[in-house]
Amino acid sequence: MAKIDVRCPVCSNWDKIEISDDATKNVAKGLLAVNITAGMICEHSFIAYVDKNLIVRDCLIADFKIEVPEVSTTEGTKDDIITEAKSINHDLIKLNIPELLMASVFKAIFLGKGVIMILDDQFLANHIIYFFKYAMQNLFENDIIAMSKTDYKNNQKNYENYIVFEKREVIQDKDKSIDPKKLEIEKSIAKKFLGEYDLVTGLIILRNEIQKAFEYSKTLVDFITNSEKKAWTSKILIDNINAVHGERIQMNYLTFLYDIVDHYFKVEVPKIGGVTKFLGIL
Repeated sequence: MAKIDVRCPVCSNWDKIEISDDATKNVAKGLLAVNITAGMICEHSFIAYVDKNLIVRDCLIADFKIEVPEVSTTEGTKDDIITEAKSINHDLIKLNIPELLMASVFKAIFLGKGVIMILDDQFLANHIIYFFKYAMQNLFENDIIAMSKTDYKNNQKNYENYIVFEKREVIQDKDKSIDPKKLEIEKSIAKKFLGEYDLVTGLIILRNEIQKAFEYSKTLVDFITNSEKKAWTSKILIDNINAVHGERIQMNYLTFLYDIVDHYFKVEVPKIGGVTKFLGIL
């Protein structure tokens, strides 16, 4: 039996968890997903992702995660990701999509903006577009186009509302949606993926973060549109997220979700007493 140190992502309590040898012998093939049920460490349930060295790479709330059985390697899900990963060149992505660029594209998608990548290398263009579409996993609709600089110049008037990237720079952003100083969450998501040496591990964590953003923002949409109360506080909204997903988010993550609710889901966000200026949205 192997023992690993696991920390709860909700309350930060930690303990050693035993994993059977049968469960760990195939970890080298990918990432082991360990289902931590309520009572094993604390009152919360979540999933711990363990690498081949039996190091916990991430702990994520179970409500929005890939479904896994008790202490399982989730062979079906893992095999699907391994198959998809064959179409993604890890080194190519890391060399051509640094953290800030990846975060900026994520931001554009989260805001419901169309994206143009100016690239003359069609193979690289197709690869990058596939990567972002795979990361979004049919949750966030996205319109990502790759074209040569000449084609863009000849058709620029047709793409006035798109955010346009050339190499690693934003060259068109009509609404000034991309502010490198306000990409804290997006950069954190990108860093988690780029920091993983194993592609499958990185993809699992990346897709879970994207799913978290979608599910949490959708929870706010449902709460805002269905609640009779019209004067909310940040605490009420954070409490609602906690009640549904079992995680108490920080104010910066609430701000991040607010942008998605407002711009992607097109739902008018409420004015929050005392923190409107901090949120920087209304």
